[in-house]
Order: sequence, then C-alpha cells, then structure tokens
Amino acid sequence: MAAAPRDLIDDDLSEFFRAPVSAILGSVDPMNVPDATRVVGLAAMSRQRLRILVPSEARAAHANAQPGARVAVLVTDITNYRSIQLKGTVVTGPHERTAGDMALVHHHIDTFCEASPKVGLTPTGSARLFTTDVVAIVLDVDDLYDQTPGPGAGRRIVANR
Repeated sequence: MAAAPRDLIDDDLSEFFRAPVSAILGSVDPMNVPDATRVVGLAAMSRQRLRILVPSEARAAHANAQPGARVAVLVTDITNYRSIQLKGTVVTGPHERTAGDMALVHHHIDTFCEASPKVGLTPTGSARLFTTDVVAIVLDVDDLYDQTPGPGAGRRIVANR
C-alpha cells in the first residue's frame, strides 16, 4: 500500500507566498534546454498543489509546462533572502486566468513594489519587471528545498517521493 502524500505546503509557506517575493519558474524543453521565467503571482491551492501565474508572452515556459512535465519554482523574499525551491509535476498547462488570478497578480506586484525601497529599488522601476497579461499553470509539489543563502542552502526540507 502506497504511503499517503505528506503536506508540503503548510500555513507558513502559504503566507510566505504572499510576502514581497521574487519567483522564477524553471523548466526544460524535450532537448533539456533550460528556461527561466518570472512568476507574477503564486498561491497554494492545497497542501500539495500550487497555482502560478506567468506572462502570456513566455512561449518557452508555455511549451515546457505541459501536463506531466517536471518543473521547479524558486521563491525568494526580497527583504531577507529566505528562499524556497519547490519541485513538482505540471497538472494543468497554461490556461486562461481568472478574476481571482488577477487579484493575486495585483497583490504580488503591489507587495513587491512596496518593499522594493528596502533593497535599493524604486517602486516605479520595480513595477516594470511585471506584466498583468498572464496565464495560469498548476503543479503538484513533491519536493521542497531550502535555498536561503548560507550553510543550509540546498537542504531538502520535505519530500513526497
């Protein structure tokens, strides 16, 4: 009998996603050519499922993030550099955004821009890093890693595999 999946995305991690974070979706194509795409919002859908929003124009990410593909998402709080890498499998490839997604996008951008002076950026300049023209991707997370700079970087936090 297979073990029940563990809860990877706890309340602390869900709250972390709402902080002033920079997030990147990492993927590869069938020839293992890598792509890194800025995430414009993310939220836990359950204890194992993550919804991310990426620019509509990110064609390589769209092509790579098809159901069954393995991807990684690196999320870093810009004010303290706490970083978590989530690895998982795409459940739903790029699809239309919802009204809830747009609220998430605006929260992500606003939070990032409000905190940007703490790290030497201007809110106006920071806003230029983002677009509101996004699509959604859903993935099932099965590994978490601490990527915060320091001696613990790279340490596996928890896994379902």
